[in-house]
Parts: sequence; C-alpha cells; structure tokens
Amino acid sequence: MRLSDDGERIRTRAASSKVRPAVRDPVGEDPPAVDDAESCASELVTNAVVHTESGRGGHVSITVARDGDVLEVCVADDGAGGEVPHVRDEAFAENGRGIVIVTALAAEWGVEAERDGTTTWFRLRG
Repeated sequence: MRLSDDGERIRTRAASSKVRPAVRDPVGEDPPAVDDAESCASELVTNAVVHTESGRGGHVSITVARDGDVLEVCVADDGAGGEVPHVRDEAFAENGRGIVIVTALAAEWGVEAERDGTTTWFRLRG
C-alpha cells in the first residue's frame, strides 16, 4: 500500500495524518500489533520530516506490506546529505528516541541510503 495525494509521494504535512490509517488497514484492529506498527511508522515519518530534506518542502512515501505473519513498513524520504537514522546513545536526551522505540518494538529494522533519498524500514511479526 502506498500513500499518495498527487502521485506516488505525499507532502510531509499530509504524511503524519495518513500514517495511522495506512498501517491500520493491512494490520487490522488487533493490538498489540497495530499499536506497535503505528508507533514505529509514526516515529519513522517524524524522523523523515524533522531530519531530512523531506521536511523542507520535500516528500515522504510510506509503503505497508503484509506477508503472512510479517508486516513490513518502509518510509522513504528525500535524504539528509549522507546522514542515516541511527540509535542515539544519550540516556537523558530530550529528543532522538524514535529509533530506540523502533528497535524495541520491531523484530528488525534497517536503512537503505541511496543517492536521491533514504528508506528506513521495519518488520513486525505476529
């Protein structure tokens, strides 16, 4: 499933309001899977908007796929000049906990950096 408003990618202002419904449709209403998927997807979209060119007039795309008991969510952004999402090692930081949350909830996650952007993904099982 790909979210869009005018094509394949959505403007970042629209992204946050579309994350939860996009994840809920393929997952269904079965907690905790839907809660974990929504939380992780929201964190990745927030990272894209705050830390990449996507938040400066760019776009974000969200792809949600389910294969049996595995749910995969990919968030693609316009890139951050070579920086990629990572776990911050600052216990009392006021922000920067998004990837920590994804790491705690997801079975696995990763980053694929390309010339024109970055895709951060996670997988949940269950």
